Amino acid sequence: MNEEHESRAADNVTDGRPRWWRILGLQRRDRRWWPIGLTLWGWVCVVSLVIVVGGVGFGEYSMQPDFCRSCHIMEPYYQAWHSSTHRNVPCQDCHFEPGWRNTLKGKYQASAQVAKYVTRTYGTKPHAEIHDASCLRMGCHEQRLLEGKEVWMVTATDGEPLELAFDHKPHLGKLRRGKQLRCVSCHSQIVQGEHLTVTTDTCFICHFKGLQHGRDNEVLAGCRSCHDAPKQEIEMELGLFDHEDYITRGVACENCHSDSIRGDGDVPQQVCGSCHNKEEHLERYQETEFLHHHHMTEHKVECTQCHIQIVHQLGAASEAQPGSCATCHGGTHGGPAALYYGFGGRGVPKMPSPMSRAEVDCIACHRHAQLPAPVALVVGQTFTAVSDSCVYCHGTKYEGSLEEWREKVALSQTQSDEVCTQAALAIMDADLSREARVRAEILLADADHNIRLVKLGHGVHNVNYATALLNAATEFCREAEGLLPSVRELQPE
Repeated sequence: MNEEHESRAADNVTDGRPRWWRILGLQRRDRRWWPIGLTLWGWVCVVSLVIVVGGVGFGEYSMQPDFCRSCHIMEPYYQAWHSSTHRNVPCQDCHFEPGWRNTLKGKYQASAQVAKYVTRTYGTKPHAEIHDASCLRMGCHEQRLLEGKEVWMVTATDGEPLELAFDHKPHLGKLRRGKQLRCVSCHSQIVQGEHLTVTTDTCFICHFKGLQHGRDNEVLAGCRSCHDAPKQEIEMELGLFDHEDYITRGVACENCHSDSIRGDGDVPQQVCGSCHNKEEHLERYQETEFLHHHHMTEHKVECTQCHIQIVHQLGAASEAQPGSCATCHGGTHGGPAALYYGFGGRGVPKMPSPMSRAEVDCIACHRHAQLPAPVALVVGQTFTAVSDSCVYCHGTKYEGSLEEWREKVALSQTQSDEVCTQAALAIMDADLSREARVRAEILLADADHNIRLVKLGHGVHNVNYATALLNAATEFCREAEGLLPSVRELQPE
């Protein structure tokens, strides 16, 4: 019995140390102020414990957003996140895909970024991707595709809020123009100082690029699939305007707003050179299917990084653009435009037509094709205005108005022509002083300018302005006649 007890004691004590001391690497230190010390194994255990605890602690700290901003190049991204609606979402919830393997992968990539920062081999624009799985993970937006249409509030060009209808499911669940979109195809990761923000520029590229605009306007999914006409009455100079009255009659949006799109969203080939410098990469410029799949579906490249901006707002295309008709046909429609917008005459203040003040486009009235389609394919088509155009928008109350306006302008023009022709003949043969003749010629020139503007610009484009111009022309000519010597002055004494 004593032998067995001694054997156990021998197993538990070596050099006077209990077994658990040996496991922890502890030893006695005689004649020392601190009687307990560490063996080599003890130091190994302590260092290992520090590394493990420190690593876990640092790993946890490195998952905090404040750690990300420790690199100064991340400060703009941190501030954008901090002021966004995602400010309560840790960075890794978005930037790491769900699952522990993806977390480890993300930590490795983040560590590589830290190493680049320490060694000063980093780029000034960090590249990060967010995958759909992160957005649609449990507790975030996992139900987003099932919620159907929702209202998206944007700011219109006049500063007023505008409601847009949007449905995530067809954009992410189906191919759009043969392309598979991702969440970040529309939600840019950082743009204009904001984080994960949708800009309408991306929408315009997809909905408008490569489609016809103007008279033959084409919009992917149509105008009213995104936004309806204003519900409230619009206060204009001529009174209140209610879109609903026109929509119920089937008046198309482009009838008044055909100039609401500017730009074609093209991709200049030199854009590719900003990222690629290998010839074999640049040679694939025309392979649009491959380019979209590689840049947009597989990786995060915003549309606006390659595509030229398309502008969509009221009056967006009002200015002459390169490649437009005005490039070759300069001033072809200058007269009609001047009358329509109510300027260019002499002696009459600016007087825009009611249609101009309502921002109605030319195609609203010019709807009748003059030439058959086979002929127009060769020589081009010209569209004229007919009474049906008035009825199309305003109903039967305007039936016959176009003919009445034309007759009114024609009558005023005939009367002005007669007065001014008579005055010009009289002054031509009159014996006038130099000052009187100069004054008379100026008055006749102003009258002639107004008459030609109405005649060549087709006064029916702005009946009120055309009538005012012709009345002013008549007054100019009568004032010129007033400079003629009276009968008494011509009689000899």
